[in-house]
Amino acid sequence: MRVDDERARLIADGVHWLGGCLSAFGHGEEVHYHVSAYLIVGETRTALIDTGDPAHRQRVLAQLDDVLGDRPLDYVIPTHPEIPHAGNLAALLDRYPRAVVAGEVRDYHLHFPEFAGRLHAVGPGESLDLGGRELRMLPAYIRDLENTTWAHDSGAGVLFVSDGFSFIHDVPGPDDEDEPVHRPGQCRLFSGEMPEPPTVAQAAYGTGRALYWTRFVDVSDAFAAIERVLDEHPTRFIGPAHGNVIDDVDGMLRVSLAAHRAVYEGRGLG
Repeated sequence: MRVDDERARLIADGVHWLGGCLSAFGHGEEVHYHVSAYLIVGETRTALIDTGDPAHRQRVLAQLDDVLGDRPLDYVIPTHPEIPHAGNLAALLDRYPRAVVAGEVRDYHLHFPEFAGRLHAVGPGESLDLGGRELRMLPAYIRDLENTTWAHDSGAGVLFVSDGFSFIHDVPGPDDEDEPVHRPGQCRLFSGEMPEPPTVAQAAYGTGRALYWTRFVDVSDAFAAIERVLDEHPTRFIGPAHGNVIDDVDGMLRVSLAAHRAVYEGRGLG
């Protein structure tokens, strides 16, 4: 399957996949890795999960224009204050002067003091009413920073997991970059549209490098909590920031747990 990499992709009712891929080279071959953002369009309000990478700024703004038309962007929800997740925040707030930053915002007045009056704390368990659907903030059970946030859209059953559940598609050689990677032509596909489903080795390689703490922490309790979240909040898709959108939730849950265990036991670091 081939999709337009420049335009937003509608992945479920009212949920659009924005952003793009960055390019790198390994063993003379071009590889890509996702830096994704997700737009949720409700009946009365809209919300953007993550901001996309600054390298994709004009693309993200064009994608928003294409989807929203004359509608405003109401909420911007960076999952944590790192460049791939919050790097376009100032540009978005300039473009949409009535938008507010929502979610875990404890540090954002330090990064963006000029926007301190547009920060709206929404803690885990609290929701934003988008009209006909709710966006519920959740604890990040697999997190990069202490203030990482997950969210769940009730309208389409999409769980947004920031750096969680990312995976690569070909385990790089020892001289390759430590980014989650995939081949050109595999951008913006669902995991089930890939030539082969993600393997434990692929998930473990990215996990052990992107989330260094997983080498020292048994995440069994975290995955038990994730399963409770999935029981309480029916989920059809998982939207990671750095990986294909996951359309086999149960299968990827098993793969990701096995990958974390492999990293913890020293079997997933290549």
